[in-house]
Amino acid sequence: MDKTDVRKRVAGYNQFLKLVRRGKAVKVYLASDADTFFKIGVKSELSGKQNLKLDEHYTAKQLAEMAGVEVPTAVITEING
Repeated sequence: MDKTDVRKRVAGYNQFLKLVRRGKAVKVYLASDADTFFKIGVKSELSGKQNLKLDEHYTAKQLAEMAGVEVPTAVITEING
């Protein structure tokens, strides 16, 4: 992501749900090491929303660093700043 692309990343499942349902999410990061049932729930919520990108290349620890939180997180949602 370059410096001219201003986006905010929000950690947590509840925030993910709110942002996706309100149409504010532009990209979702799902931890590669997340629980299988959790992944199914996230992907189910994203089904039919073709304008959203899903990235599953990072671990929960890496996602926490990306979102600026201290505890590992299974999902972060990116929105336009």
